[in-house]
Formats: sequence, C-alpha cells, structure tokens
Amino acid sequence: MNRILIIILFTVFFTGSAFSQAKFKETDFPIRMRRTLGINANLGWNGLTGIGLAMQYYVVPKFALDAGAGISSTGYKFGIRGRYIFLKKKFSPFAGGGFIYSTGSLDQAITLEDITTGNDITFKILPSRFLQFVVGGDLVTGGGFFLMFDLGYAWLLNGNMNIISGNPSPDMSRVFRIAYGSGIVFEVSIGYIFKNKGFGSRF
Repeated sequence: MNRILIIILFTVFFTGSAFSQAKFKETDFPIRMRRTLGINANLGWNGLTGIGLAMQYYVVPKFALDAGAGISSTGYKFGIRGRYIFLKKKFSPFAGGGFIYSTGSLDQAITLEDITTGNDITFKILPSRFLQFVVGGDLVTGGGFFLMFDLGYAWLLNGNMNIISGNPSPDMSRVFRIAYGSGIVFEVSIGYIFKNKGFGSRF
C-alpha cells in the first residue's frame, strides 16, 4: 500500500513540474484574451452611438461589453451593450443586447415642412430610451485591427415627440417614426484593440 502511495506522489510531482516548465506561445491563447480593450469609430442607423466613438472590453474571450457616445437624430446618444461571441477565432459571429439613451433636442423646437401638405410642423424631441438587440460579426486581428458590423432592431420605450404646432399628414408621421422611433439597426465599427499588458504574466 505504501509503495502504491509513493508511486502516485512521485507521478503527481513530476507531472506538475513538467507542466510548470512548459513553454506556451502567445498565439496558443485566444485573440480576445491577448487583446482586451479597444476604441473605435462607430457609425450606424439606430446604432449604439449614431455617429460617435465607442469602446470594447472583452471580459472573457467569448463575452464583450461595448459603451459609447455620439450624436443622432434623437440628440446626443449614449449606449451600453453586452455581446456573446460564439467562437474564439479572429472572426466570430455574435449576438447582443443593450440600452441606449438620447437627450432629445434639449428643449429646442424643430420646424420641418410636411412632405405631403407643405405646411410647417413644429415639434420638440424629448429624451428617448431604447432597447437594442443585434446579431453580427466581430473581427480582431493579431495586430489589433478591429472591425464589427451588426443588424438588429431598436425598440423605443417611451413617447419622444411633442408636436407644438401643425398636424402631420400620414406620410409625415411615417417619416417621424423612421427618424425618431423604433426601427432597424445597421451599424459598422472600425478601430483598434490594445494588447493586454498583463497577459504575459499568465504564462
């Protein structure tokens, strides 16, 4: 019995010693472990920022957080989103969901001509809250280049228009819904993901 115990301890010791001395190459690890924090230019319709800047943080190789700010038809826009990344490869499809807040027109009245009647419509855009759900593709190269594109839908959670004067025609009301309401998401981001400086201490 003692002989068996000695053999087991001997095997465990030398196996652990060999593993601790193993040399791992950086490329043995997922790209989103080696590069974890990035910044990008973000452009889209019903996107996270409208036209603006966003940051990515890969919490783990298969989950990312996006946050950004920009300007859109509904005012200054701020968004945050989580994404599940299906693969650990450089390019992977993903699915995500987030929350977007827009400031509205900051109490400034906007006047537009009705496309059907020619009459003026004066209104204000109120602060807006959206839920956004998307699917898309995420690319991070070994050199840090980042490209992301996504499609989805953004749901407006509150009424965000205050008509001050005029009576919008059905066609103009449709324009308002497209410009300021719920709608399809199309978004593209291009940027750079920085190398994780603490990564080298892991191996």
